[in-house]
Amino acid sequence: MLFWACSTSKPEGYRVSQALRENTYPFLAMIMLKDRKMTVVGRLEGLIQPEDLINQLTFIMEANQTYLMSERLEREERNQTQVLRQQQDEAYLASLRADQEKDRKKREEQEQKRQEEEKVRQSVLAEERRRRTLEEEKERKSECLPPEPPLDDPDSVKIVFKLPNDTRVERRFLFSQSLTVIHDFLFSLKETPEKFQIVTNFPRRVLPCLPTEEQPNPPTLMEAGLSRSEVLFVQDLTDD
Repeated sequence: MLFWACSTSKPEGYRVSQALRENTYPFLAMIMLKDRKMTVVGRLEGLIQPEDLINQLTFIMEANQTYLMSERLEREERNQTQVLRQQQDEAYLASLRADQEKDRKKREEQEQKRQEEEKVRQSVLAEERRRRTLEEEKERKSECLPPEPPLDDPDSVKIVFKLPNDTRVERRFLFSQSLTVIHDFLFSLKETPEKFQIVTNFPRRVLPCLPTEEQPNPPTLMEAGLSRSEVLFVQDLTDD
């Protein structure tokens, strides 16, 4: 650093002048960082020829070359250290962001897994409730069935039902009873599918056992054209 002074009229020039204690103008001081503090390493006062000025400046620089090199190296080392620290900070932040993103994805995966497990649990509970409700409905239907007529009842109809699992069930009903009674009886059985329809063998027809908008009151066994002895087929409609 060079300090050149030809007057001390400005406040900052005056303060520097007081610090350097120059006596003659023009005044030239060479200042450098030496031993970690700013030090005056050369002073030139009064008029001087250009060639002498250059020679003396060159001499001062060469005399302090060791300090200059040392300061340059320290400055470069500080810069490298600063760059390295900055790179380390950036790498740390990048690693931190990666870890945070990893944690976020892990939390999302855990939450998604929890929701899926909760969904499965709710589905199992719903299926259990549905089955309990179905069993309770079967029991209710079974309890509400009219008693089976005796063998010698002239109004009785013997029906053999063939279930989808190839089992056979036999029961007597009355001609005067609604086809709904047949459906309720089959529904109350554990072997019967949840949804089904009752079909005659020949001619093949589906018996209208349940109320509909067009037929709110299903026909009786006699109105359906059943004989005193029948074989009816139960068709599984659960997957339809």
